[in-house]
Amino acid sequence: MNSEFLDRFAEALPPSGGVLLCTHRHPDPDGLGAVVGLSYLLEKKFGLHSELVLEGRIRRAENVAMRNLLEITALPKGGVDPAEYQGVLVVDSQPGFSHTHPPGGLPVLAVIDHHDGPRCEEGKEPPEYPFRWVNADYGATSTMVHVLMKHYGIEPDERTATALFCGVRYDTNNLLRGATEFDEQAFVELEGLADRRIIGAIDQPPLSRRYFQQMQEAMLACQDYGTLLLTLLGEVQSPESVAEVADWFLRLEGQQWSLAGGACDGRYQISLRCDMPDADAYPALRYIIGKDGSCGGHGRMAGGQISLSKLSLEDIREKVCRRAVELFGLADVEPQFLVPEKS
Repeated sequence: MNSEFLDRFAEALPPSGGVLLCTHRHPDPDGLGAVVGLSYLLEKKFGLHSELVLEGRIRRAENVAMRNLLEITALPKGGVDPAEYQGVLVVDSQPGFSHTHPPGGLPVLAVIDHHDGPRCEEGKEPPEYPFRWVNADYGATSTMVHVLMKHYGIEPDERTATALFCGVRYDTNNLLRGATEFDEQAFVELEGLADRRIIGAIDQPPLSRRYFQQMQEAMLACQDYGTLLLTLLGEVQSPESVAEVADWFLRLEGQQWSLAGGACDGRYQISLRCDMPDADAYPALRYIIGKDGSCGGHGRMAGGQISLSKLSLEDIREKVCRRAVELFGLADVEPQFLVPEKS
């Protein structure tokens, strides 16, 4: 990365005071790791106090364990007094995404993200911010924050390294998904500084009975179209569980694409995964969702949502199913269920 470009990060910051850090709703390990790393950089290099503003709840077991064990605290979005802060920094997402809403009344000072996002209309440029670093060549935003810390000569402490390592590890599936040389370097360097006991506890958290019940429901609902597994659930425990189902079924031998959906918090959450190295999941999910919702993605993974305020659950599931089989040319394929339905 060009050093002159990274120098612009410092120019975007206020000379003193506090700033807010924001990521997407229901943050995952990469969002949490990037926030912890950026907060450490702001304090150690620039003397700025920062607070995380959390939108939505963290409910996936690994993410809950990460937040608790690393003591990641956050302010509720409605509890922010804009007069106490100089601006907002958005990580692992972008203000234009439907699942990301920075607190109002404050300027967005910086955006750091590795996801593809909504394309601008022809002739229009992306929104301008004092510092905008959006690059899908990185497998994780935590890697980008690690690069930024190295540029400014700040080495993470054990807690920060653990958080960043988890971000890189989970978003790249241990460097097996969308990882680049930057992710590989970050992975090795951060692993050497991280707390291995905490990493193990995050990786193997206790799971509720509801978790296993939901996986059973996913098994019963999953339709096998040969190259595509389609698992369109009803109500689910959390938005994160939809991505977990999509990841889980992608491991079925012989599959190329796994699409899962589930209703939660007034939205139908959708995740798309692919095991082909050169696949681009974002445009595929963009077609499947159509104009009914919004999505973002990176490489072989993408996620989106459709509001349940205007369309019924059954209407959404029907449209998603129809568009998915059309996209992959499977309209004439008779789907098979992975396991027999309950009698």
